[in-house]
Amino acid sequence: MAMEDAAGHFAAPLMPHTTDDYIYENSSVVAVLVLVVGMILSIYVLDRRWRLRQNYAEQVTGIMNESHTFSLNLVRHFMPSFKVQKYQFRGMQAKAGTADIAFEDLSLELHNGKCVLEGVTGQFRSGRLCAIMGPSGAGKTTFMNVLCGKATYGKMGGTIKINNVPSDISAFRSVTGFVPQDDIVHQDLTVSEQIEFSARLRNKVGTTRKSINAITQDVLNVMQIDHIQNSIVGSVESR
Repeated sequence: MAMEDAAGHFAAPLMPHTTDDYIYENSSVVAVLVLVVGMILSIYVLDRRWRLRQNYAEQVTGIMNESHTFSLNLVRHFMPSFKVQKYQFRGMQAKAGTADIAFEDLSLELHNGKCVLEGVTGQFRSGRLCAIMGPSGAGKTTFMNVLCGKATYGKMGGTIKINNVPSDISAFRSVTGFVPQDDIVHQDLTVSEQIEFSARLRNKVGTTRKSINAITQDVLNVMQIDHIQNSIVGSVESR
């Protein structure tokens, strides 16, 4: 029905919008929404499949470890004088030479002028395991950060010698490791993938995948964590 306005003019009646009209007028928005929903569903499906595959690999690893342990125990039971061959390294190679680390008068002064480390002197000899012990707040972590050149939040001082030659430990990153107190691993990767990632970063560009895999297996066996190599690391909340 036509409507008459205040001036006496007749206007065409307003037709109600249908669903088809709304979709047609907003086709670009609808297309974007459909695309986003499709991407979310695809990510969910891929993540679900990946987690199921990791759980299956973890179960297989557990079965393999149990079989290996059973085989070793069986050999020891029937042939007690037989020596079972220990793990043979396939990727890691012994480094030539040794390194003695000496440090003298290490110190750290924060930007506000406060000195949190002063006059620390000592030596780490090659082939020995050293432990830095002390109560909470004694400066153990600060000392290690200064020794490794990681205390960039202040002014570091002192002298570091490697094999009695003034040096910087940061120059030996390829043959040294620093494990901080905080977790810096990827929570959605497995133990094996974490080590493989580190091996790729530490080794030379062009190192073959076979060598990387061999190094990964060497580390897993040396650290005695090969039985959990397919377990997802997780975070503090989900572990």
